[in-house]
Amino acid sequence: MIHKNKTSLLLAALVAAAFSTAGVSEAGKPTVGGPCQKCHTAEAGAVRGNLGKVSPEFSTLQVKAGKIVWIVKYDDKTRVIDGDKTSGAESIKDLPKNKEILVSFSGDESKPLATEVAVKQPYKVPEEQKISNDEVVKLVSMGPKKGEYTLIDARPTGAFLGGHIPTAISLPFDSFEENCSIVLPQDKDRLLVFYCGGPT
Repeated sequence: MIHKNKTSLLLAALVAAAFSTAGVSEAGKPTVGGPCQKCHTAEAGAVRGNLGKVSPEFSTLQVKAGKIVWIVKYDDKTRVIDGDKTSGAESIKDLPKNKEILVSFSGDESKPLATEVAVKQPYKVPEEQKISNDEVVKLVSMGPKKGEYTLIDARPTGAFLGGHIPTAISLPFDSFEENCSIVLPQDKDRLLVFYCGGPT
């Protein structure tokens, strides 16, 4: 999906991200990992990261939070929230590996027991901020100067180097804060078109 957005909205997101820091528990154990670090901070009794292995045999799941892998027990009382659907612990084994999740737990960090597992939902872009593939093709055929746009490829650098839309500039999401002032145009009214590898 391809998105367009005015610079003011982009700057608001940048400011919000700039004030977020990676979460660390009181014991120094990371509680926020991976892409979650861009938007979330530490919360007591919670760990955010990517789902690793799930072991129904031992009723445990792994959460990758930075360089640390949390092993969290779950039981029959653990709820799984996936969008507007709530289910029991039996559905944990069906969650896709590496999916971004939030695990709320009781107990201390040495023996956490999951009370709730929430699955991150894809970001929903408002219809008025979307641009069709045909519109992008038209803009690209005019070029950035005549079309008055900047096309941003937000995928990782390796994906960009493997192939990208002509006229696109690489600005990976993970390095957005560090490089946005270099890559983004000075003209705040210029059309910005972002694209990535799919829903996140």
